[in-house]
Formats: sequence, structure tokens, C-alpha cells
Amino acid sequence: MRNAVSRFDDCRNVVLHETADPEVIVVEYELVGTHTATGVTASAPFIGVLRTRDGKLAHWREYQHTFAIAQAVGQA
Repeated sequence: MRNAVSRFDDCRNVVLHETADPEVIVVEYELVGTHTATGVTASAPFIGVLRTRDGKLAHWREYQHTFAIAQAVGQA
């Protein structure tokens, strides 16, 4: 479904995990959004792996729970 989520309403359940590398953190979070066509609000979990360098964000890799997202937008 094209443009299935019109907006993200909230970012909740944020958990930060330190790693053995002081430049790397892992963050878990849940994004909440509203489905454009139906008005239904749904959420899905994500994990981000972030690397900093010289006090700036140098890299962000994100992992999504694609099945939960497909369910949220009615495609599962």
C-alpha cells in the first residue's frame, strides 16, 4: 500500500545499550504511526546501531521488524 503511514506519532520504549566499543551504541525503540487509509494507529519495534566519531554521528544502521510493519499497514 503506497504511503501507508502518514505520520509517526511517537517514539517509545527507548533502551540504550553500551558496547565494548566506546564509539558504538545499540538502541531499541518502538515507533508509533497512523495508517493513512484507515486511521488505525499501530507500532513496530526497531533496533539501531550507531557509531560516533569526534563527537558526531558517523554511521546509523537500522533494523526493522518488517513483519510487524506489514501487519500494521494491513499487508500481512
